[in-house]
Amino acid sequence: MIGKVFREATAGCLLTLGLTSAAFAGELRSLALTATDDSAQLTLDLTDITAARLFTLGGPDRAVIDLPHTHLASGVRAPEAAGIVTAVRIGERPGGTLRLVVQTRAALPARSRWGGGESGRLLVVSLGEGATAPPLADLQPQALRLAHAPGDGDRDVIIAVDAGHGGDDPGATGHGGTREKDVTLAIARALAARIDAEPGMHAVLTRNRDEFVPLEERIRRARVAHADMFISVHADSIADRSISGASVYILSTHGASSEAARVLADEQNAADLMGGVHLAEEGALAPVLLDAAQQETIGVSAAAAERVVSALESVGEVRKAQVQHAGFVVLKSPAIPSMLIETAYISNPTEERRLRNPSQQQRLAEAICGGVRAFFLENPPDGTRFKQEHRLASATSATAAAAPVAASATTR
Repeated sequence: MIGKVFREATAGCLLTLGLTSAAFAGELRSLALTATDDSAQLTLDLTDITAARLFTLGGPDRAVIDLPHTHLASGVRAPEAAGIVTAVRIGERPGGTLRLVVQTRAALPARSRWGGGESGRLLVVSLGEGATAPPLADLQPQALRLAHAPGDGDRDVIIAVDAGHGGDDPGATGHGGTREKDVTLAIARALAARIDAEPGMHAVLTRNRDEFVPLEERIRRARVAHADMFISVHADSIADRSISGASVYILSTHGASSEAARVLADEQNAADLMGGVHLAEEGALAPVLLDAAQQETIGVSAAAAERVVSALESVGEVRKAQVQHAGFVVLKSPAIPSMLIETAYISNPTEERRLRNPSQQQRLAEAICGGVRAFFLENPPDGTRFKQEHRLASATSATAAAAPVAASATTR
């Protein structure tokens, strides 16, 4: 269901490789080094994806990997020097960041990617022009795979939760001064926590603080996390303050489902302007071009969005009972089913007060999570715990159905 997209870092540049989870405290469980006279590869086995950063320094030449909110598992030691690597050091930095330093005999370009098959929690750092990463199946040493990697069909469904707007882009503002960027972050955090509390599901946040994140970067962060679904949380605004209710949108294939949807998409797509992104360089407002794979993804998005619409009806008024369509840039990933949820109209005074209420934020989070869970229970991705449970349930049902037939044959 998901395209595995990796991004490489160039020497001397800082790279954000992951994102922040709702209640994150990761662990580096083991690391392995392979090296030759001109290249090296360091494989880190982590309990969770994190916002890792990779950069290179000189005098002496070295590559530095910072792992925020990560600690070293008991008994794990730095590997011995080998080939072009003269030393590997591990240390704790203020704020809970674990730092690894790989010192080399010469300056080397550094590249990195997340890998590890189903778990997606191996960070592979390659140093040197010839240090290309091996196939994913070969990334883990055999002993490491047996000791730590979950078996086939045991991974969590990963949901990327995107809090709309942020930083220089406040989004809509209610009559009482409530800013959309604040309530979307609060709801996104509540949703991520609710997802993480659900067995077989795991959430990652595209932002977990008041920061501006360009639309394309939000999509990239979801890809890095190997997300099975992308959910963007918003709170709509309209001139008529009497209008209320939630709506759920997916990417449009043939224009917007209404003029209001088109206007809303145009407003959301212009968010990058608030953050000073150069559209000519970033292409944030480029036309949304759909290929066959993306058409299939949109179909999955529609089915999941229908579940969420139904779930939201239990929380309050739903403005549109049908899933809406529009050309939202933030939903245009060709490989990740995506939806944008307008949780309420922040321009409506009553709904503005509700959006500020932590209890209402929690109710919205529970409804959205319930809709998403219901979808994945019926449509479990391969390699997940949900798929495993689905197969077991199907086998149990088949056995139960066969039992009366067998009993009848015996009595005859």
